[in-house]
Amino acid sequence: MFSMRYWPFISFLFLSIVVQAQKDVTPALEIIKTCIENKDVNNPLETLNTFQYDSYENLKIAGNPEAITGSGYKKTELRRTLLKTGVFLSEKTSDIVNDQSQGFKELITAAFMPGFETPVYPIYNINFQSRNLYQDTYVVFDQHYINPISNNGLNSYNYETIGDTLIENRKINIIGFAPIETSISTLSGTLYIDQETKAIAKAHYNIYKDLRVETKHDFVYDSLHHLWYCSYSELFIKKTNNIKEIELFGGRFEVGTRKQKDIDSETDELYLIMKRYQKNFKTNRKVNFGQKGVSIEIPETSIDKPLNYWDTYRNEEPFTTQELANFMQLDSIVMAEKVTRKLEVIEKFKVGYYPVGFFDIDLKYLIKFNEYEAFRIGVGGTTNDKFSEKWRVSGYGAFGTKDKVFKHNITLGYRISEENNTWISAYKTDDINEFAGARFLTDARVYSLFEPRLINIPTFYLYKEYGVSLQQRLFPSVISEFSLSRKRISQTTNYVFAPDGNPFINYVLAEATIAARWSPKSEFMKTPKGYQETTKGYPILSGQVTKGIQGLLDSDFNYLKFSGKASYTINRINGSKTAFLLEGHYASGDVPLSHLFHAYPNAPTKDEVLQRFSVAGRNSFETMYFNEFFSDRIATLQMRHNFAPFHITSWLNPELVITSRYAIGDFNDIGDHLNIDFKRLNKGYTESGFELNKLIYGFGISATYRYGAYHLPQFSDNLALKFTFYLEI
Repeated sequence: MFSMRYWPFISFLFLSIVVQAQKDVTPALEIIKTCIENKDVNNPLETLNTFQYDSYENLKIAGNPEAITGSGYKKTELRRTLLKTGVFLSEKTSDIVNDQSQGFKELITAAFMPGFETPVYPIYNINFQSRNLYQDTYVVFDQHYINPISNNGLNSYNYETIGDTLIENRKINIIGFAPIETSISTLSGTLYIDQETKAIAKAHYNIYKDLRVETKHDFVYDSLHHLWYCSYSELFIKKTNNIKEIELFGGRFEVGTRKQKDIDSETDELYLIMKRYQKNFKTNRKVNFGQKGVSIEIPETSIDKPLNYWDTYRNEEPFTTQELANFMQLDSIVMAEKVTRKLEVIEKFKVGYYPVGFFDIDLKYLIKFNEYEAFRIGVGGTTNDKFSEKWRVSGYGAFGTKDKVFKHNITLGYRISEENNTWISAYKTDDINEFAGARFLTDARVYSLFEPRLINIPTFYLYKEYGVSLQQRLFPSVISEFSLSRKRISQTTNYVFAPDGNPFINYVLAEATIAARWSPKSEFMKTPKGYQETTKGYPILSGQVTKGIQGLLDSDFNYLKFSGKASYTINRINGSKTAFLLEGHYASGDVPLSHLFHAYPNAPTKDEVLQRFSVAGRNSFETMYFNEFFSDRIATLQMRHNFAPFHITSWLNPELVITSRYAIGDFNDIGDHLNIDFKRLNKGYTESGFELNKLIYGFGISATYRYGAYHLPQFSDNLALKFTFYLEI
């Protein structure tokens, strides 16, 4: 034991050590804190009413194509191009505008991608490198990293004063930073901070992990506004001996080393270099922002510039004679290697199509399974622009191996406006549909190798429908659809609808439906081919109103239905996310049960837990039995929290998800619906569980438990064990 008389000496010694450590750390930390406090004042995008400049950017990928590993579409187009040319090039010039009232806008004035008749527009969706160094995150290849100039950065990095220097005759502090704990979301590097304004005057960021990534930002000083403007940026990526996927052209490419003895180590290199030059800075002037709600715009005039247009810009970024010769060969090489065709396949396969000439085969119709039809075998698709830019013909045919009945749809559409993607269509359908399976007309198309709930659904109705629809993008963030249809409904069960004691087994419905989907926080790109969502923002809001019109086209019932949905997702820098989905439906009038609502149940009505083992849905109640509840007014709330993936090996990165769901509803006039037993949902239904996804080939497992007002006496009846399937295309 230490004697108490030594305690003052020990305390003094400890304090001296702490003070000495603070002498080394405090100056750098204080400079960074002051930089953070002043970042709104030093950020031209925040402190100026308007800010505008010119930008030239080029992307070059060069090196040994054998360094691009992987199978299938992940390597084909880029690897084959590099195999012949040794280089890939993309260039663009832009007018960059920021307006405090309207936001940020990039108008691409010229776009050039040798080898392609028109540029591959999705490449312009990629955020290769942050333009703004004052945001909370720094972006490389759409991957977000904790910015050292942020409050989160203070808890994530150690800072050290390296020295002083002069940039444009101004005194500059040089601050080095490194992560306290290495993670997938941290950087290292050097910051050059103006001693007077505490603004960034230069920056270098590094990532030395699976890939060697180096970035650079140079600034020029505006003495009138006392601001530093970024004049030059550079991104350099070099492969290492590990495998790492990068995304280009909407497809994934694995950058790494193929272990082949015949490849010389000195030539086994792959480089990706992007350089961006910015000049002609204009501040607080009237600007022509263009269309509001569009962050990137590529007009038709930008893609047909003469080759000598680029000479001025290439003088700033010199190319070797060999590189220029290679660029000139790209047209014939891309054509010979059918690169454009491969890119077309990638883009359409991601949403479930496979192009064959003028026709895109719809892969989701090939094979399905449900209790009524057993195996449902079919084929479907739609014509594409090679058939006509104004007209399209789409449809499908399907045959059930159990019911032995052929189903079909045929749709003829005419495009009124390319810019707003306005289509008017007429259609005819003869098929089956799920009882009470409400859907939103404007829901985005979701492609999956199979539809999870479809396997379990036991109750369908038959319908023959014809109608017309009008689809239009009212604004970049708003899509809408109006439809007018007539349906003749027949039953596959003994269900009878008897409003006011008047029984109907079969009936006719005439409906007018108007729907809209609004993404107020999303960012969009406008190209000659229309609008593309570049960044999905939340919330996403959907609304729909349906009017059943009695007497129109021999319709039997008069009713009104309202539906609404709101989704919100919080994405975090470590890869975790939390998602909320709120959905509600309301109906009044004489509505048959086939067209009312349920909470998307997904539990087969079987006795044993293992007998109910099946596929979990995406937004379904896993412990709720089919036909257990129906409602004429219902609200559901679902919450999902995805933890960051567990990086076990390069091929095993499982994801743990915690889920919780709640539903409440009610039903008037249950006695009008005969030969079917169901309950009201007025007490509130709750279930919670977990999923462990992507264990192997996209498959995982889940467990969910029912509790609360509708808890069942036997434990096993409240439990749902299922496998999950999440496959990224």
